[in-house]
Formats: sequence, structure tokens, C-alpha cells
Amino acid sequence: MTRYADPTRCPDCGASITPGSPSCPACALSLRGETARDLFTTLSRADELLTVLRRAPTPGAVPASASMTASLTPAPATPPRPPRGRLSSATVPQILLALGAGCLLVAALVFLAVTWSVMGVGGRTATLVGFTVVAGVLAAWMARRGLRGATEALALVGYGLLTLDVVGADHAGWFGDLSGEGLLVLVGVVLAVAGTTGLTAVRRTAARALVAGEVVAGTGAALVCLGVGSAAWLPVAPSLVLATLLAAGAVVALHGLRARVGTALAAVVAAVAWVWLVAVALDRTFTHSSWQQLWAGRHVWPLLVAAGLAAAPALASRLPRAARVTGAALGELLLVCAVVAPFDGATATTQVLVGVVVLVVVGAVSWRLPHPWGLTGAATQAVVGTALLTAVTVHASFAAGRLLEGATPVWSGGAADTLPLPTVHDLPAPWLLPLMVLVLLATLAVLAESSRAVDRAVGAVPGLQVVVPTLLAGSVVGAVALYPVALWLVVGLLLVLASTFAAWSVAGRTLGPLVPAAVFLVAALVVSLHAAVLTSVVLAVALALTGLVHLSARSVVLASGAGVVLAGALGAEVWSLGHLLDAQPSWVATAGLLALGALVLGAPYLPDRWWASDAPVLCRTGLEAGAAAAAVPLGLAGVLLAPVSETASWAAVLLTVAGALVTANSLLRADRRALGWAGGALLALASWVRLWDIGVHQPEAYTLPAALALLVVGGLHLHRRAEAGTMTALAPGLSLALVPSLLWVLVEPTGLRALLLGLGCFALVLAGLRLRWTAPLALGAAVGALLVLRLAAPYVGDAVPRWVLIGGAGAVLITVGATWERRLADARHLAGYVRALR
Repeated sequence: MTRYADPTRCPDCGASITPGSPSCPACALSLRGETARDLFTTLSRADELLTVLRRAPTPGAVPASASMTASLTPAPATPPRPPRGRLSSATVPQILLALGAGCLLVAALVFLAVTWSVMGVGGRTATLVGFTVVAGVLAAWMARRGLRGATEALALVGYGLLTLDVVGADHAGWFGDLSGEGLLVLVGVVLAVAGTTGLTAVRRTAARALVAGEVVAGTGAALVCLGVGSAAWLPVAPSLVLATLLAAGAVVALHGLRARVGTALAAVVAAVAWVWLVAVALDRTFTHSSWQQLWAGRHVWPLLVAAGLAAAPALASRLPRAARVTGAALGELLLVCAVVAPFDGATATTQVLVGVVVLVVVGAVSWRLPHPWGLTGAATQAVVGTALLTAVTVHASFAAGRLLEGATPVWSGGAADTLPLPTVHDLPAPWLLPLMVLVLLATLAVLAESSRAVDRAVGAVPGLQVVVPTLLAGSVVGAVALYPVALWLVVGLLLVLASTFAAWSVAGRTLGPLVPAAVFLVAALVVSLHAAVLTSVVLAVALALTGLVHLSARSVVLASGAGVVLAGALGAEVWSLGHLLDAQPSWVATAGLLALGALVLGAPYLPDRWWASDAPVLCRTGLEAGAAAAAVPLGLAGVLLAPVSETASWAAVLLTVAGALVTANSLLRADRRALGWAGGALLALASWVRLWDIGVHQPEAYTLPAALALLVVGGLHLHRRAEAGTMTALAPGLSLALVPSLLWVLVEPTGLRALLLGLGCFALVLAGLRLRWTAPLALGAAVGALLVLRLAAPYVGDAVPRWVLIGGAGAVLITVGATWERRLADARHLAGYVRALR
């Protein structure tokens, strides 16, 4: 037998090879690499296919040559793609048939319009009936041949002609004095019967189905319902009830005939008729909304019938469960409307109580029902819940407006001042606000229990166990704020809530309750702005709560944030206490800075075990940041509110206090040494402000203290690090000490300042030579040389001609240029020498 994948023979020349050889010894064909492996795999697959062909039985009817040729015919690499943008073969006849049917109907209308007045009664009758019969016969013939598209088109033509037959017969007076509604009913009945007959008859033919018949049957049902509902034969409500019942009967009949399209159309008609009935029933119910008119006068019966019609599908076990539950929910909603309608003209409080009772009753019933029948109350809960939610929103916005109105103007009243009287009198009673919120939350829980989708949505709310008590607590505050109560009561309630949620967070070690705690604390602070004593109390509570969170938080970020708020609250508390004591604002600002300094400087000396975090040092950075942020407005307020004649003095005092505190922090803590520069800058600025205030304008008074401080720091740096350079350590201080005085001397070269500056430069040069320090030697020599030139300039200008100065400048420039060119030539020579090296 033939074998293609033979490891002992070359696949090209067939010579014998050793398995594993890199190439064929006869033809030198490479036998290694990816291509060689792919070739061996392909040949092995060919051997497998050949084995399968050998085992298969040989067919006797097909010649071997033909079979071999067919099997060896190469298959296309990829299947051909259908052409895009072209109509399929089944679409073209459908379009042609639809156009043809339309043309026939238009031609029939034109023919009848032109010849109607010419033909007599017999001609008209024969023409109408003849066209209709011809269309029906042709449709039946096409159905027997299995041409469904043609059957649909001709059937539509026949149904259209049948409609014209009925309308034409009415115009001819065959039906007597028939009203428009009666004609609609007649045409609808004829079409419904004809459509139903057609679709049942076609099912016995090769066409099997007639969608046109289903559409016509549904259209006939719509016309019947429209005629019955708008007719004046009966009152409006009974007419609509009858129309709805007829549409429902059509749905049942067409569903029994398995006509899906007709059933869907009839269902839409039934739904429209029912909605029409509901609209009329609701208008009638709320027009006669008293108990006597509704029940004794029987004005409520259309609404009850509509509710029964909606709930009737719930009894049909064959319907989908979703449709049954929906029907029951709509029926329940209409029954609730019938019950609560007499309260339409009641007060807002009564209406809210009725809504609360409805939600409680419906929720209790829904809770007891099994899934999914618990959703039967969803429609009622949605409508009534939306109304209550609107009332809650109005209450909350009105309460917030009253609190903001009561907080202004700032610090202008007392703690016992009351909120203004309500200006809106048609709102529900304020005590209903917490009750509404509670009932709405309970309704949401019932819906979550009945619906998995609502349960997932509610479960996705972050911190749900915190949101619920927060909403209830907020509703209580809003209810209290709607009464003309004293401000201290509202502030106290807010502080109690803030403390409760903060304690919950600390005890449970959870962050969720901190959010409502912060919200209630901020609200208390806003409301307390009306009275300074209330603000002071709120800030004291804020100090306690933020301090508790700062110490108990394990997170560094949370502890630092609480520290920032703690420092800010401390500064605000000092300011409010100063206002209560009627102290001068500048002294209050100074006291605030000292309090902030004591907080920052004293915190590191507390035991680290007081902080729950593992990094108390990092937690205390929040205190420092908050103190810095609070010190800025305190200092500005102290300066801006000081007497005009003392503004500069207080600015110097406050800068001195701030600089001293920052410098003390840098000295007491090794990790805050960099703050010494900021402290020194504040102290220098304070001294400058004070000097300017007392009228000192000499530069040395401003620069020498700072220069001395820089020189001390530089000297300590040189003492600690022997390898440090004097230019880095001493040049800033020496420059600040010499340059401002030099600039002054250049303008006014006479006087004691020039003499002292010269002596100082001479001393610096001698010290630099003695100590071998670059900075004093270079700066002293440079400043001294400039000083000598300035002092000698008047004499040199008179003794030396101008051409000497110009010539000297030219000689210097030429010397510099020649030196530069020589150095450049040396550099080029050196570069050439290096390139020549091997």
C-alpha cells in the first residue's frame, strides 16, 4: 500500500534517509524547520484520509472516474458572500403584489366615482358585487395553488371592495336612515365576519394562512367598538362598557382561532376602549365626589366596572402570569380611586392621612401575598407613593427655607428667639412629615420583598443601614422646624443627632454614620449663626466630636481630616467667645493664634496611645494644616478690624506671634526644622512692619537682623560639616548685610554709613585671609572695591581726561578678545591632537 508520510524516505526524490537527518543525502532537501514539520503533518493527514477511503464501500451506480473527479475537485477557499444592497427573490413579488393591490383599489374607487351617477341601481349593484366576487374567486384560486403572496394581495382587494360595497349601499339608501356610528358598526361587523371566514377557509388550502384576514378581522372589531362607544344609543359609560366587552370578546374569539395578528390587534382595541372607559369613569367619579353622589347616586359604577374588567384577566389561568398580575394591579388601583374619591375636597392633612392609610393597608396585603402576586399593589403604591413623596419634598424645602431665614442676620439675636410663623397655610400638618417618610420607606421595603428588580436596586444603595435612620432623623428635624419653636430647640436637636451618629461611627468603627453626623453638625452651625451663644455651643460640640474622631480613627486620612476640622473649630470658638465677651477683635485674634499654637505644640507631648492609629505623627499633620488654615483668617480679621491708627502695630504683633509659634515648632520637633525658615520670615516681616510704623527708613534696620540670623545658621552649618563651602553657608547672610548698604552709599557717598561699610569690608577681607574663607574675602573685596571706586569717582573724573577712559576701555576689550581667541585656538589644537591618537 502507498504511504505518503514515510520517515525513512525523502518526500521529494524518494531516496532513503535516516530518521532525524537534517537533509536528504541525494537531493539536499532540508528536513528541519517549521515548513518540514508542516509537510510531514499534511502527509500524515493524507494517509489517514486514504485509509478512510479504503474502508468505505464502493458505490455501484457512480463511475469511478466521475467519483474521483468530483472528490478531487478543489473546494472554494471561502464561501461566496451574498451580494449586498440587492432585493431577495422573495421580496420582489411581495412588492409587486402590494403595488398591484393598491392600484386595483384606486382604480375601483375612481371607476365608482366616475360612473356612480351614470349607472342605475342594478348597474351599481352588479358592478360592486361583480368586482368583489371576482377578487374573492381569484384569491381562492391562488390559495389552492399555494401562492400565498398573491392570495394576500387579492384578499386585501376583495376586502377593500367589500367595504366599498357596504358604504356604497348605505349611500344608495339601502339601509335606510343609518347614522355614521351605525355605518361604522355595520362595516365593522361585515369586515370581522369576512376576515374570520377568510382566514378559516384559507387554512384548508395550500396557502395555510391569511394574514390579511386577521388584520381585517381586527380592524372590523376596532370599527365596531368605535361605533358603539361613540353612538348616542346608550349613555357614554354603558356604551364604553359594551365596546370594551365586544373588544374583549373579539380577543377571545381570535385567540381561539389561533390568529395571532388578529388577537394582538383586538387586544390593542380592547385596551384603548378600556382606557377610554377609565377616563370617563374617573371624570364622573371626581365630578360627583361626595359619598352620597358616588354610592347612593350610583356614579361610581363605571369605575367599578372598569376595575372588574381590568382584574378579570387575573382569573384566566392560561394567560401569562405577568399579564394576570398587571390586570389585578390596575383593578386594585381603580378600586382605591373609588374609595378615596370622596376625600378629594378634604384638607391637605386629611388627604395625606388617607394616602398613609392606603399605603399601609395595601402594603400589609401585598406582604402577605405570595410571589409574584405581591406586586398587585405596585400600581397603587407607585401612584400614592409619588403623591406622598411630593408632599415630603414640599415640606422639606419649606423647612429648609425657614431655617435659613431664621439664621439671618448673623449674631443679631438671642438663643430664645423663635422661628417665624408659617406663611403658607394649605400644607399638611408638620407632624405628618416623619410619618410620611416612615411609610414611604416601609412601602419600598414591601416592593423590594415582592420584586427582585426592586430588591437589587435597593440593595445597591451604599450604606442603606445609615440612609434609613438619616432620613427619619432629618424628617423629625424638618417637622420641628415647621413649627414656630425657639432656635435653641432646633440647634439642640441637630447636635443630639450629630453626636448620636458620631458615637455610632466611633463605637462601630464604620465611616458611614460620619456623613450624616457632619451634615447635622453643619446644619446646626448654620442655624446657630442667629445667636453668638448658640454658635459657641455648636463649636464646642464640634470640638468634642472632631477630637473624638481624630483620636479614635484608625485611618490616617480620616484622623488628619478630623484634625483639620478640629483646629478650624478651635479658631472659630475663640472668635465667638471673644464676641460674647465684647473683646477687641485684635486681642481675640491674638488669643486665637495662641490657642492654635498651644494645640499644635502640645499635641506631640500627649501619649501616643491616645491615638488609635498606628501613625500618630502623621495624624497630627492635620492639626498643623488646620491651624495654618485657621490662622490666616484670624490674623486678617485682627488686622482689618483694628483701629486705623493701630493697624500696622497689630499687624506686627500678630506676625510676631505667628512667627514665634512657627519657630518654636521647628525648634521643638526635629522633623519640623524646615519650618524655621517660615518662622524667621514671619518674624522678619513683623520687624519690618514695626520699623516702618515707627518711621525708620534706613535699610540696615531691616536687613541686619535677618543677615545676622543667616550668618549664625551658616556658621553652625560650617561647624557641623567641615567639608561645606563658605560661599554656600555665608554668602546669603553677607550679601544681605552688605548689598543694601552699598546701594544706599552709591546714591549718597558721604556720611557715617560709607565709613562703617568700608571698615566692615576691610574686616571681612582680613578675616577671610586669616581663616582662609572664600565668602568673606570675595564679598568684602568686591563691595569694598565698588565703594572705593564710588568715593574716588569725582576726583578721577576731574583729574583724568575722557580719552584715557575710552582708550582704557578699548584696551581692556581687545585684551579680553585676544585672550578668548587664543584659548579657542588652544582648544582646537588639543582636540586635533586627541583625534590623532591611536
